Amino acid sequence: MLRIAFILIISGLSLQGMAQSTIQEVLSTIEKNNPELKAHEQYLKAQNLGYKAQNNLANPEFEWEKSFSSEEGKPYEILVSQSFDFPTSYIYKNQLRKELVANSENFRSERRQNILLQVKLVCIDLIYCNKQQVELSRRLSDAQKLSDFFEKRLQEGDANILEVNKIRMLRLNTENQLKMVENKIINLKEDLKKFNGGKNLAFELVTYPLVKLEENMKTILEESLSTDPKLKLLMANEKIASKQTSLVKTNSLPKISIGYRYLNSDVMKEANGMKLGLSIPLWENKHKVKQAKLVEQFRKEEYVIGKMEKENNFLKLFHNYLSLDKSLKEYQKIFSEKHYDQLLQKALKYGEISGIEYLTENIYYYDSYDTYLEIEHEYNKTIALIQKYKL
Repeated sequence: MLRIAFILIISGLSLQGMAQSTIQEVLSTIEKNNPELKAHEQYLKAQNLGYKAQNNLANPEFEWEKSFSSEEGKPYEILVSQSFDFPTSYIYKNQLRKELVANSENFRSERRQNILLQVKLVCIDLIYCNKQQVELSRRLSDAQKLSDFFEKRLQEGDANILEVNKIRMLRLNTENQLKMVENKIINLKEDLKKFNGGKNLAFELVTYPLVKLEENMKTILEESLSTDPKLKLLMANEKIASKQTSLVKTNSLPKISIGYRYLNSDVMKEANGMKLGLSIPLWENKHKVKQAKLVEQFRKEEYVIGKMEKENNFLKLFHNYLSLDKSLKEYQKIFSEKHYDQLLQKALKYGEISGIEYLTENIYYYDSYDTYLEIEHEYNKTIALIQKYKL
């Protein structure tokens, strides 16, 4: 029995520990289990095999020809041949293949980063809702006590029905707000479950991770630009377009065909020899070089535009972060210095304020604290977006 009890205690502690998973632990778990990442990995493997297949030689050709003329002894002919592109094209094909395979890593990193960012934002939303749940549960408890207190005073004739009805409304509103937040928590946990391949994740944190940004905005921007997989992808696309232009130019050179021919008949002696063919691409590559150059130019401009967009979004996020940081510190200073809810309860208890005054002041305090929670939420989401490059 003692052993069983010990195992149950350990299990309970383990479950409790799982319930306090950090955001990083959630990200690590989902990275292993996410079905979209697994499917994308298989797609990239298939794509890389396709790139390798582009370097394969053309299929060899086998021809057999027989004549039914009796005068010529019913001759037959066998021809085996193999065609080749111009030798330099294989150099560019190999270079292009290497660039395409290397770029698949950028695709992988971009998809992984986007999914993990979505997961991190869901975790931050969950922390926000968990904090709201704790606060609203406390408010509901206070509202219930207040309602009971005034119901008693109403019966004793020390309160009026107007006060009691307003307090009843406060309790009802708080109760409904709590239900809405609890529904949000359920939905957010379902989102985490979906990201985790249908497996449940225990995440009950009510505090945001402590994160400090580098004060030098330029340093963060440079690090973000240098590690951003989307920009790396665009830069690689520019190199790939350049290799494709070189390949298209090479494809305008003649193609070579080498083969072996064998001839035999009832009248003539057998004969064999070599076959050499030359294919001059006069028509099939028309406009292709021009097209490749235009694509290459587009890729260059696409990278420049992508970098400008990245910088612009970063500056917006950083300015938003500075504004939120200032507001958050102001709220934290006020709430740390004055405990409005406790002061109001004491004032009501000792008859310094009426029930209506208490209610009015309490609602003002609630609104202020809700605004503080919202700013704190947006502050942490903004940091997550700025630090996306670290995922």
